[in-house]
Amino acid sequence: MNFYQQSIEDVAKHIDVNLALGLSQQEAERRLKLYGMNALVGKKPDSYFMIFIRQFQSPLIYLLVLAAGLIFFMSDDSTDAFIISGVLIFNAFLGTVQEGRSRNILEQLKHFAGASAVVVRDGEQKIVAEEEVVPGDVLVLQDGSRIPADARLFEAKSMVVDEALLTGESEGVRKTAETIVADTLILADQKNMVFKGTYVVAGLGKALVVATGVRTEIGKIQESIQEIDTEMPLKREIDRLVHWMVAVILVICVGLFGIGYSVGIRLSELLATLTALFICVVPEGLPVVLSLALVTGIYRMAKNNILVKRMQGVEALGRADTLIIDKTGTLTRNELVVSRIVTPQARYSVSGIGYFNEGEIIKDGITDDLGNGGHLVNLLRACSLLAHAQLRFDERTKTFAIKGDPIDAALMILVQKAVSLRDRIHGNSYKELYEIPFDAQWKYHAIFTERQGVGTAYLLGSPEVVYACAQEKMPILQEEFDRMLDRGLRVLAIAQKRFDPPIFSVPEEQKLSIGARELATGLELLGLIGLQDAIRPEVSASIKQAQESGLHVIMATGDHLKTALFVARETGIYTHPGDVLLGNELEALDQEQMDERVRQVTIYARVTPLQKLSIIEALHRRGRLVAMTGDGVNDAPALIAADLGIAMGGIGTEVAKQAADIVLLDDSFTSIVRAIEQGRHIFYTLRRVVLYFFATNFGEILVVIFALLLRIPLPITAAQILWLNLVTDGFLDMALTMEPQEPGLLQQRWLRRARLVNPLVMIKMIYMAIPMGVGALIMFLRYYATDLTYARTATLITMAMFQWFNAWNCRSETKSVFQLGLFSNPWLLLAIGGVFVLQLVLLYVPIMQRIFDTVPLTCADWVLIFLLSSTLFMIEELRKWLMRWVGVSKKSNHVMAHDDVEN
Repeated sequence: MNFYQQSIEDVAKHIDVNLALGLSQQEAERRLKLYGMNALVGKKPDSYFMIFIRQFQSPLIYLLVLAAGLIFFMSDDSTDAFIISGVLIFNAFLGTVQEGRSRNILEQLKHFAGASAVVVRDGEQKIVAEEEVVPGDVLVLQDGSRIPADARLFEAKSMVVDEALLTGESEGVRKTAETIVADTLILADQKNMVFKGTYVVAGLGKALVVATGVRTEIGKIQESIQEIDTEMPLKREIDRLVHWMVAVILVICVGLFGIGYSVGIRLSELLATLTALFICVVPEGLPVVLSLALVTGIYRMAKNNILVKRMQGVEALGRADTLIIDKTGTLTRNELVVSRIVTPQARYSVSGIGYFNEGEIIKDGITDDLGNGGHLVNLLRACSLLAHAQLRFDERTKTFAIKGDPIDAALMILVQKAVSLRDRIHGNSYKELYEIPFDAQWKYHAIFTERQGVGTAYLLGSPEVVYACAQEKMPILQEEFDRMLDRGLRVLAIAQKRFDPPIFSVPEEQKLSIGARELATGLELLGLIGLQDAIRPEVSASIKQAQESGLHVIMATGDHLKTALFVARETGIYTHPGDVLLGNELEALDQEQMDERVRQVTIYARVTPLQKLSIIEALHRRGRLVAMTGDGVNDAPALIAADLGIAMGGIGTEVAKQAADIVLLDDSFTSIVRAIEQGRHIFYTLRRVVLYFFATNFGEILVVIFALLLRIPLPITAAQILWLNLVTDGFLDMALTMEPQEPGLLQQRWLRRARLVNPLVMIKMIYMAIPMGVGALIMFLRYYATDLTYARTATLITMAMFQWFNAWNCRSETKSVFQLGLFSNPWLLLAIGGVFVLQLVLLYVPIMQRIFDTVPLTCADWVLIFLLSSTLFMIEELRKWLMRWVGVSKKSNHVMAHDDVEN
């Protein structure tokens, strides 16, 4: 059935639903069981067997298998070949378990990103989870809504829908509720239909759901939108590094093979040596450890109300140097309440807290005496007709969930407080003829109504725009407007106008221009309303913390300058008089002037969404890495243009959430600061793991190269190297990912410019590797002439113990282990204890002795190895102490120089 060709009455009859009442809750539950959840069938997750097989799908693993094959066919002793194969299988098993855990965490993250929809059930509008929408539900749509199912429109007020997901067209499609009499149409031409996964970018409407889940158009072509992007650019960076290292080591191996063969080294011995050298550099378990560390950290952030949708957001989090915020919700409690009303007749105060409807409208300090209240009644009637938001109180969190504009919610609560005037408002008796939804171009929201043959238009909007169209300017309202701004209130003007109802007896596409023309002149001002949103008490400290971390905090808001300055002063953003720029001033600047001004400006007031985009572009030209918060439909381009888009989870539209990299589930600025700090912690954790892994592997490489250059037997076999890389590295790497968050990360500005692997880190890896290589070689040279097996065992334990101490070193790049606390990471203690027991098993259990060619060591050698390997710990502690001493000296000299200048 082509629903776009049918009248809405026929469609409603076919689906068996009353458009005015919607479905009953009981019937909705029955249909949910009948049709199933409104969800797309995504890609079926791989089984654990397929995940296990995938562990072998790597060029690095292929090379190890090749090495094992060469050893098996060309070496006198094929034991190492079996050991390499066994270790690869065990490593694949561990990788399967860890990848499975990462997948489960990502699935849990998707629950944080769940969307909701507004439907009519039992005659009332209700907010339900998108998955619970069923055929026959009546959808209430407004700008910013994501459409949860395929539906037939029966009301469309200036509605524009972004259908790029289905059609590929970037331009929005204007919708209508009219029946289309035509042959089969493509989706783009079905103007009276809306489709699952698309977005309302302007206007309002109602639609009847005709298909859900896999029966929708997007379900038929099996293209599901993934809320959580599992791509990991940091892992790709490591993969690139490893591939370069493997390429270099292959070149070295070929060169050393040629040299060794030419000087007469036996082919089997040379092959074993080069295989060991290659195994040293292959990071068997590193990619899995990195992935798990990253996903675990992001899951931890989600539990703290920070939802990372795209993994590249983690990189941008710790490195952002500029943050652009809107004051609404982020700095304030996001519980808009009308606290002041001014009409030409009187002034009123409004009591109450947040979105609770307990409160009173008080005239001149006298309760329940609102006088004649002619303008007030008309103003409240306008609020009643213009408010479309839905509120739902969450008993668990004791907070309100809003579906729609927070201003609409505040207007709705205001009307509910006017108990004594409710009989005179008569909002329900007015027939709606046409509505102009709020748009950045118009800067107002208007509705045209009819009652008893009389047409009345009500308008809510920016005071400047409403005043310009008013027939009488009323200086008293202008004076009150200035006073309200000085108090930090957000001020809106409300007006009305009589009109002739027949003017809207025209085709739908002509109504917008007729309505706009009608409102251009002759408005009667009903009054002003002042909305208050208390500043969050913790914001000032968080902004100071962000500024001290090197973050340039900028406020860019569409609010009036005085309102913006009030909030900026209270929170500490505004510091210098020259740091302010208005939208009209911004428009007058050329590119060169703009690039210069963005260096100092911290407050942008009366700016449009497109001007926010130009601010981001100017900051990019200055080389800044920009994070931006947004909540509206028009914020989407700027959120995409920013290096890190941050959407508001509470008041944010679905369009903004889709465009963002991160969603703040509690809309708080403090969460942004916490997200930056946790992003740096995740980055620092990954860097810590990489530093440990490659430093120990470089140590192993040096041991093998030294042996080849000195023409001595291999100090450590390929199987023993694999044991070190799997057991010692694997467990200690995992323990390092559990390191507690280091205090003062926000103050470490170098983290903003740091790379995961840079030349300094490479130098540090080599500097740590040299003592390991030299120390292990000393132990081997001590015994190899008399007992090769004992010498190799001593070398193995020496390398293992060096790695234990190196794990302690890598806990921090600057702080001493004793500053961090020996017991602050119990997982590391547990891991070292575990690998120590495994080393004892390796040396003292006969079957392990035979497999890995080891023998027991004397107590004296255990002590000697401990003392030798502890030198790495002492050297690194000395380096950290020198760094701290130099840092303190520089800081002291800076303070002294500052004092000299002051004196």
